[in-house]
Amino acid sequence: MFMGSVVSLRIRIIAGVVVIFLISITYLTPLSNNISRPFTHVGQPPPKKCPPTPNCPPPSVIAPEDWEFNVDRDGDDYGLTDEQCQAAFPKLFGEIEASVARRKENPITFEELNLREMGNSLVRGMVYEGDLLLIHFGNMDNTFSRALATLHSLNRALTAAPNRRELPNIEFEFVTEDVGFGEGPYWTYTKRDQDERAWLMPDFAYWSWPEVKAGAYNRVRHRIKRVDDGVIVDGQQVGGLDFFEKDKRLVWRGNVQTAPKLRGAFVDATKNKPWADVKALDWASKDDIKSNLLPMEEHCKYMFLAHTEGHSFSGRGKYLQNCRSVFVAHKLEWKEAHHGALIATGPGANYVEVDRNFTDLEAKIEYLIAHPEDAKKIADNSINMFRDRYLTPAAEACYWRRLIRAWRSVSFEPDFYSDLKTKKWRGVPFESFILTRTLEWDAH
Repeated sequence: MFMGSVVSLRIRIIAGVVVIFLISITYLTPLSNNISRPFTHVGQPPPKKCPPTPNCPPPSVIAPEDWEFNVDRDGDDYGLTDEQCQAAFPKLFGEIEASVARRKENPITFEELNLREMGNSLVRGMVYEGDLLLIHFGNMDNTFSRALATLHSLNRALTAAPNRRELPNIEFEFVTEDVGFGEGPYWTYTKRDQDERAWLMPDFAYWSWPEVKAGAYNRVRHRIKRVDDGVIVDGQQVGGLDFFEKDKRLVWRGNVQTAPKLRGAFVDATKNKPWADVKALDWASKDDIKSNLLPMEEHCKYMFLAHTEGHSFSGRGKYLQNCRSVFVAHKLEWKEAHHGALIATGPGANYVEVDRNFTDLEAKIEYLIAHPEDAKKIADNSINMFRDRYLTPAAEACYWRRLIRAWRSVSFEPDFYSDLKTKKWRGVPFESFILTRTLEWDAH
């Protein structure tokens, strides 16, 4: 009787152990698998920046010859290779190539660069072994933030370069005013065909434009995209504005006094027109600005966006071209870095061009209002060409590095030391300048 009880107890113990073992296999194995996945909650897939689809594989699995630009994966990548930059943005470098061709038989010399008086609104610097150094930073009464923004953008393109130390050494100057000036070659935000000394660089607002409260460029892009495309919440699109539901008027806000003849003609051509929402701004009047200024993203709620030049170029253009709307511009005299991708006619047209006297503006707007499918095609082409390619942060960084290589191909090797005996550097590292805001100071 006693032995039977012992055997029965042993059987129960063994059965209990077996049950515990089976439970551990069933429930703990998935847990152990998840533990091996860092930054992942049990039962949830790891976060992915880009959906794992054939259209968007991670760069690590793409052979260089098979790589194609994908805006979701590559649009914010400041560190594309030179080969990727060329493949993604073949229309971006035409002005750089034209500037190189003009100097091929007459290279830029140190003496020529020194022809310019080191005055206001002028920055002189070096790129040396991939680092940015400042030699001169003139008084910037009206353009201080522009100068800093431009230097930040250039430095960002340098630090993100996959082959930073292989970039050529250069010495350069750039002007921070709307219009370039002075003797010798220089970099500038905009130029005309006759400005042969000018080399185009990206404008300051690719970093930020605080004066008009636009903010950091990439944040403006995100706000604009939310107006057009909405946001994704739990896998579902929320919000967004269908193109055909947009306000079917041409919108413009600006200061007529920066270009009285041109902008005055535009305001006159749109006065009292039912297809126009045009208001001239008085920047000196707080009440006027409060009542009539539109945030950049609010422009995207209109079907047609007017662009007019001012003193030279108008910095708002690239923001408007981020909208899924029809970009309308008169014949442009002032070029910007991305203008090589503008197409005015044919099935690939990505904007509407009108005369500088605006005599054909009404007819073109009324036609597109009556043919909204044609208008949508132009807007979609603009999105594909500009928002999702040539106006991405990736494109801006590519442009900077191509400018550096091109400039060096027709210019001199800079001297790093001002005095070989004392080994005194020429220039101050950007990182130090941006903290001290000066090129000279005493150690303490």
